[in-house]
Amino acid sequence: MEKYQNFNAAIYCPVSNIIDITDFDKFSKQFDWIQKHIKVGKVYLETYRHGTTIEREQMERAIAFFTERGIETSGGITTDGPDDGEGGFHPLCYTSEATRKRLTEVVEFTASLFDEIILDDFYFTNCRCDSCIKEKGNRTWWRFRLDLMREISEDVVIRPAKKVNPKVKMIIKYPNWYEHYQDAGYNLEDEPKIFDGVYTGTETRNPMYTQQHLPKYLSYFNMRYIENVAPGRNGGGWYDPYECSYNLTSYAEQAYLTLFAKAKEAMMFSLGSLLHSEFSLCVPVNGQIFMDMDTYLDKLGTPAGTACYLPYHSRGEDFLHNYVGMLGIPLEPYPEYPREAKSIFLTESAAMDQEILTKITDSLRKGADVIVTSGFVKEATKLGFQQVLCNVNYTDRKAIVDSFAYSNDGGICFGGREESSKAIVIPQLEFKTNDTWEIIAGFGEDNSFPLLLKTQFSKGRLYILTIPEDYGDLYHLPRKILLPIRQVFQKNSPVVFDSYSKVALFQYDNDYFAIHSFQPWYDEVSISLKKGYNAVKDLVNGNTVKAQKENEDFVIRLRLAPGINYVYQLIRE
Repeated sequence: MEKYQNFNAAIYCPVSNIIDITDFDKFSKQFDWIQKHIKVGKVYLETYRHGTTIEREQMERAIAFFTERGIETSGGITTDGPDDGEGGFHPLCYTSEATRKRLTEVVEFTASLFDEIILDDFYFTNCRCDSCIKEKGNRTWWRFRLDLMREISEDVVIRPAKKVNPKVKMIIKYPNWYEHYQDAGYNLEDEPKIFDGVYTGTETRNPMYTQQHLPKYLSYFNMRYIENVAPGRNGGGWYDPYECSYNLTSYAEQAYLTLFAKAKEAMMFSLGSLLHSEFSLCVPVNGQIFMDMDTYLDKLGTPAGTACYLPYHSRGEDFLHNYVGMLGIPLEPYPEYPREAKSIFLTESAAMDQEILTKITDSLRKGADVIVTSGFVKEATKLGFQQVLCNVNYTDRKAIVDSFAYSNDGGICFGGREESSKAIVIPQLEFKTNDTWEIIAGFGEDNSFPLLLKTQFSKGRLYILTIPEDYGDLYHLPRKILLPIRQVFQKNSPVVFDSYSKVALFQYDNDYFAIHSFQPWYDEVSISLKKGYNAVKDLVNGNTVKAQKENEDFVIRLRLAPGINYVYQLIRE
């Protein structure tokens, strides 16, 4: 069967969808329509969800149907129970012996059918029943849940599965809400070592009208984070069409970013949704995306960007990285401190590492640039930030600013004045005159408040980026103010991006890069080429664009269309 060259296309099939196939001849015609648009290489056939288990005979018919079409089959399990009338999701209670027994039975049944099984991202616990309260004891909820789910993984899931089928590969899918894993028992430190593989949730949906915090860049960022948690064992990215029907481009961007992050497999959820009239347009959309991107994905190297450190079980300035990524700043996240990186970005979550100041000091002594946020300064004050690094203090005062200035001489003087599209509330940082330099400031009344501070430390540079109270207000920073921020982040990059916000830059280690605008309008951007590059080749249309010399830089100017991928190779002519 024909497949894509650079990734696999997969569909997840919930148990109810499979049970509902009463006429396989009729279903065959429905699935023909999907295959007309998409080269489906694999399906995940679910045995259990919401308290419902499929009969073996029906599952065997489904396996035979897809196998006859040359499509690989794997199993799936969603560990949630029936609706209890309270709303929300209903993960299982794992301190219940009856639940453990039932889950073991489901796992054994599924392992008898498949050599690979994925756990949908309901594999967490939010239970606070009397039994869980008793078992928790004096532990924090997050510590209790991490310990509990590690035990369940080893004793209730993996061991029974391997006993029934020694060659079964067990995969855990991690959700898109990476900042809160530990609070619901997702053990990112231990579980990837216990399971045979991992999978990544790259759903972003509507960035505003949802109870999750999901800037579009998360579809890329979470994929890269999980890849660096379990290098080479991240099976793919999983996205869905929900809360995307307001704009099909919003749905498409999940697929684009999943594949730009170099996912091995693009998982579409779900079979029933793709066949439903509400989401049926997603099928040809996916087909066109896959066909287009398969023509150039093999040319893109390993994703690259400013290194980020998100320690295991940490949180703070939740999902801020994705707002920064939406400013055209490529990021590459790691669960371990990136000691050899030349540029490092640290948010408040990194300050949960009790040794973080020593690690930053070592990086600075090696000549690295370290960029920390105002939230990091606040949290790291408890660790002695002012005594170890520089005397900048996070205060309880706020400032409302709508005009800004930047310095062209390292902080001695400001030049120009730029206004934002709205007033922005920022925390006030205090710094010591002539000890730390104000590179970008927001104006008050006969006053200014630092937005970007800089100080030298040994061979390196420490920057402090002030984060607005509403992270989304980063999008309202004027273009001329975003540029010096990007220049700091992209000091070691072969390109520097100058544009409005909500445009993402995807960078690779082999002189390729891609751009995608999330804005609803057309506008011009410019890209400064460094390291001797003076032209780019467009991988989509094959044209070569020569840069123009502007002062000391070679600059490419492009007119970006909304929702379109621009993919380029850097060239020296």
